[in-house]
Amino acid sequence: MKLSLYSEVEHYHFLSSYSLNDITYTDTPKNIIEKSKKDKYRYPIVILNKDHKVIGFFCPHLNTGPKEYGYYQNDYALIRGFSIHDNFRNQGYGSNALNEIFEFIDSTLKLEINHIILAVNEKNILAQKAYRNSGFSVVKKDLEGKRGKLIIMEKSRN
Repeated sequence: MKLSLYSEVEHYHFLSSYSLNDITYTDTPKNIIEKSKKDKYRYPIVILNKDHKVIGFFCPHLNTGPKEYGYYQNDYALIRGFSIHDNFRNQGYGSNALNEIFEFIDSTLKLEINHIILAVNEKNILAQKAYRNSGFSVVKKDLEGKRGKLIIMEKSRN
């Protein structure tokens, strides 16, 4: 498993077949990529398997992203649209990616991020469990979101 900055040339054709059957709680990678083209603080990242196939996606959103949830410090990143392709779920890819976020942001984006937050729909119990297992903890509850009530979870650098 490897994290890589999204590249239109290298990854677009993989995303055209990216399967995400349940978008009840998250936006699609394509929509998030389009939004990132208009916002310099968004960094779309793909999760690749050993065959360099796109199997997951997420987008760290700095500056204005964390501010939406009351985090004004510069060392916070909001993770948007974290997802794993339907065919690759329950194989550890999501956990591995979540555990490598800080290192990737340091080495590739050259940014000093000490806290990662994400917003999870309160009904998305599976995602909450996965994030908890990767070191995230609940810091805020009952925030209103586009798709229902949200829980804010945070992971700080060790």
